[in-house]
Amino acid sequence: MARASKEYIKNLIPQGLPDGREILEAGRKVGPTIRAGRSRLVRDSEFDHYLEYFQDHKERKEIAWFSNVGLATIEEEVEGIKELQRWCKKLKINYHSTLAIPSTLSAIPKELRRYDTKNTSYVLEKPEDFMTLGDIEGMEVIQSDQVLAVPNAWFNGINALKAGSYQVGCFSQLLWNYPGCDDHVSYVADMLKVMGVLSSKRDEGFAVSGYLDDTYPSYCKDAIAWVGYALFEQYIADDLCGVIYQVNYGGLISDIRIRAALLKALYDSLWRENQPLPVAKIQANTTRFWDHDIEANYGMLSQEMLMAVLAERRYNTGAVILPVPITEKVHVPTIDAIKGMLGVCSRLEENIEQWEAVIDFSYIDEMAEVLKEEGTKFFHNMLDILDDSGLDLADPMEMLMFVKNFNAGLFEETFHPSMKETGKIQVHYYTDMGKLTQDMIDEGNANMDKSQLEGSLKGRTILIASTDAHVYGLQYVRNILEKAGAEVVDAGVDASIPYIFDTADEEGIRYIGVSTHNGQALGIAEQLLSEMKQRGGDKKYMVFMGGRLNTILPGHSEPSDVTEMINQKGILAENNLIKTIQAIGES
Repeated sequence: MARASKEYIKNLIPQGLPDGREILEAGRKVGPTIRAGRSRLVRDSEFDHYLEYFQDHKERKEIAWFSNVGLATIEEEVEGIKELQRWCKKLKINYHSTLAIPSTLSAIPKELRRYDTKNTSYVLEKPEDFMTLGDIEGMEVIQSDQVLAVPNAWFNGINALKAGSYQVGCFSQLLWNYPGCDDHVSYVADMLKVMGVLSSKRDEGFAVSGYLDDTYPSYCKDAIAWVGYALFEQYIADDLCGVIYQVNYGGLISDIRIRAALLKALYDSLWRENQPLPVAKIQANTTRFWDHDIEANYGMLSQEMLMAVLAERRYNTGAVILPVPITEKVHVPTIDAIKGMLGVCSRLEENIEQWEAVIDFSYIDEMAEVLKEEGTKFFHNMLDILDDSGLDLADPMEMLMFVKNFNAGLFEETFHPSMKETGKIQVHYYTDMGKLTQDMIDEGNANMDKSQLEGSLKGRTILIASTDAHVYGLQYVRNILEKAGAEVVDAGVDASIPYIFDTADEEGIRYIGVSTHNGQALGIAEQLLSEMKQRGGDKKYMVFMGGRLNTILPGHSEPSDVTEMINQKGILAENNLIKTIQAIGES
C-alpha cells in the first residue's frame, strides 16, 4: 500500500472550513449556562466528581471490574444494570461503573433516521432517558458510545453531561459513518462545540474517552500504533481543546504480553500532572472466542484477565478491567452472561500474591519501554507529516477533519516511523488481527482449491464494502474473490449505501458484496433493496451480504439471526464464501 501524499492529506480539509478555535470558544461561552449533573454514585459519596472517586480507588490499589451493557429498551437497560449491581454487591465484587451501549440509531438525529428496524440495543430518544441511566444507585453509568463523535453530538453530548456521565463521548468513533448523515463538517463542528463546553467543566471532572480498537490502530500490524495514536487523540482533546482525555483499549489484542506492556506504555506516555488518570479501562479481546462449546471460552478469558490483574497490581494505573462474556462470539451478552464472567474473574484475585511471587515481568517492562519510545516517534511523525502537508496543527477543526476523512488503509504505511527511516514497515510487536486474517485467508484458499472454483469468476468485477469499521473480513473476502478470478473494487469501511451504489455505477459494476457486523443486518438489507430499486432493480445489480447477520426483531429482547429473512427479500445472504462464489458464477 502506498503512503498518502501531501496533496492527498491537504485535500482532506474541505474548502471554507470554519475555524475550530472559534467553534471551541463558542462552546466555552455556552458552558457556564449548562448545569452538569452527577451520577447517583457520586451524589451519594464524599467526592465532588467521579475522577476523585477514581483517584481514591487508585490510591487504595484496588482492582475494579467493569461491564458493557446494551439491552433492547431503556427500561431493560436500567433494570439490567441494577441487577448486576445488586449481584456484585452481594458477592463483594468491586463493581461501580458500567458502559451503557445504545443503538447506533441514537447517533443519528431523528429527522435523518431512514429506517425503522433498530439494531441490538435501546435508542436514546429524550433527555429523560439519559437522566434515568445516571440515577442508578451505586453506579457510575458511563454514557459514551454514540454520544460525541456522531451526527447527534449536541443533543447526546449535552444530555450525557446533564445526566452526570463523567466521560461524555468517545473520541475514537469519529472514524465511523452513519447512513443519511453526509454533512460531516456540520456534525464535527457540533462535536467540537461540545468539547468547548467540556473544557469549561474541566475542574468538575468531565472528560472524553478514546477506544483505540475502534479507530486507526485497529488497521495496524504494529502495537506501537496504539501508543502513537493515543498521543494524537490526547493532543487534540487536551492540548488544543483543554478537555481531559482517558484511553481504553484491548478488544483486538489477545497477546497477554502486549496487553500488559501497553498498560504501562499508555499510562507513562499519557500521564500529565493535571491528568494523572490517563488509562480508564483495559478490555478483554473479542477475537479469540469460539462460537461452539461456549463454556470453553472461560479458559481464554481467564488467561487474559489473570494477566490484567497482575499488570494492574504492578503498574497501579487505576484502570478498571472489562472481561468479555464467553457468549460474545454468538450474540449480544445477557445479564446472566455478564454475571458469570464477573464472578469468574473476580475470583482471580484470590491467592494473587502466589502468582506475583513466580511471574517475572522484566520482559514486559522492556516491551513497554519500546512501545513508549516508538509510539512517541509515531506520534511526532504524524505531526511532522501533517505540518509538511500544510495542515494547521493548532486548529482543532482541521485535526478532527483529518481524522474523519483519512483513508484508514493508508494509516500505518504513512505514519509508522520505520517508513521514514527505512522506507518499509519494520514491526516491533505484531498485533494478532493481521495474523488471524491471514489464517482465514489460508483456510479460504485451501477450500477454494478443494472446490475447484479457482478462476471461475474471471471476467467479473465485484465491488465490496463494509457498513461498519470491520476491515479484516473485507480483506479476507477480497483475497478469496481475487483467487476466484474476479477483479475486486474495494469501497472501504463505514460505507453508506448511496456511496456503495454511486461507486458501483461509476465503475459499471453489477455485483456488490456488503459486510455488516453491528446488528443492523435487516435494516441494511432494506436500504440496499430500496436503493437498488431506485437505480434499476435486480436486473441491474446482484447484491450479496455477509458478516454478523442479526437484528433485534419486534417483541424480542435479544438479536435474532435474520439470514433467511434477507434471502427471502431477494438479497443473497450467506457467510460461506464458496457458496457465494458458486451463486455469482451461476448468475
